[in-house]
Amino acid sequence: MEYTFQEMPDVHGTGKRKVYPKPFHCGRIETDFFMKDVAGKTAFAAGAIEALVNTMTESMDIYLKLGHSVKVEGLGTFNIALGMKNREEAEEVKEQGERYDTNGVYIKGINFLPDPRWLERLRKTTELNKVGDVKKLHKVKSTREERLQIARNYVDEHVMLRIQDYVYLTGICRTAARDELHSFANDPTSGIRKMGRGNQLVFVKEKTTTE
Repeated sequence: MEYTFQEMPDVHGTGKRKVYPKPFHCGRIETDFFMKDVAGKTAFAAGAIEALVNTMTESMDIYLKLGHSVKVEGLGTFNIALGMKNREEAEEVKEQGERYDTNGVYIKGINFLPDPRWLERLRKTTELNKVGDVKKLHKVKSTREERLQIARNYVDEHVMLRIQDYVYLTGICRTAARDELHSFANDPTSGIRKMGRGNQLVFVKEKTTTE
């Protein structure tokens, strides 16, 4: 497995250069290919294996909804992760067809803790190879106020702004772009608000009382 080092932002202003290892992404293996690969190593057809996986997740739903964690030996342990929308955003969750309570609490995702034996096997059998030089952070000269105006101009012209659009427009890293756009959306004077969540999260122009 190949990896590289990515420089981290000095958020605390220590003046120290820190890096972290980042796996080199080689693409995603799709379900059909993976199931056929597994089937080739067993006496079962790919369709039967996929049906088994679907049945397993459906059964897991039952126990997760009752508040249990589910352990699959050799794979790991699953449990539900909750999140909370503020009252202004709770209606957005409802519009997407998701259930939430009066406090805007909803199922944010599923936590997964891998089986220690699986993790240990990966550690023992995976050869790690560093490729390339350390990826340095792009030095951004624009100020926060200048970037806010960039965001305002973009939503005026294009209606909605995605995080990746903001990264391209400003040159800041994705994490910083995400945090900054969220801070704009939480500031009632910014003129920016957010809609949706996850892959559907976008930032749009805040409606005024005259619109």
